[in-house]
Amino acid sequence: MRGLVLAAFIFAVALLAPACVQDESLSYTRTPPPPVYHPLPPREYVPSAGKVRAPVSRRVLPRRHHPEWYPEGRRISSRWTTIVIHHSATDGGGAKRFDQYHRKSNGWDELGYHFVIGNGTDTPDGYVEVGSRWHKQKHGAHCRTNGNYHNEHGIGICLVGHFNHARPTPRQMASLRELVSFLSATCDIPVGRVTTHKAVNPKTQCPGRNFNLSGLQRSLRPGAGV
Repeated sequence: MRGLVLAAFIFAVALLAPACVQDESLSYTRTPPPPVYHPLPPREYVPSAGKVRAPVSRRVLPRRHHPEWYPEGRRISSRWTTIVIHHSATDGGGAKRFDQYHRKSNGWDELGYHFVIGNGTDTPDGYVEVGSRWHKQKHGAHCRTNGNYHNEHGIGICLVGHFNHARPTPRQMASLRELVSFLSATCDIPVGRVTTHKAVNPKTQCPGRNFNLSGLQRSLRPGAGV
């Protein structure tokens, strides 16, 4: 009787053993499925009026891409034809403080610039703040010229600081080059259309005598790097 029980036990183990080995081997040798990549949706440019701007190739964008610099819905108006650079003419500040000043002192409905680049006072040195006007693709309130052209069609960038007395920080200039490169690519604005407040309105000194526009333009040309 004991022999029969032992034989039955050995037979059962023999039946189960291949299945256990098979399951174990599968758990170690099964090749995982390849990863699935979900690319960003294609960029669409819906102008406020006129023709639709064609999508821009990724190859012309800066090396460090900043999705937060796109407006809401990643839709960019075709109104933008130039970029106008300013200084705040203050030692410190940021988008929030300038927004309050523009509302209380100038009677505007919001911040006049589209972007503000900090100097380490209200925001970190080189930090790019995106204004509400850019999110709305709304005209600026930063550079009045004949026909209000540079408000209607110019993207206003303000660097915090007074550049008659000091120079932009290296981090501010690095962020400015990267931001302008991004805007030039996405809005199809040539380097020659990157300008300053003073260049289009000689009545002001903005962005100060220590801001080097020609140096910025040289750094933006093909082959200069960003």
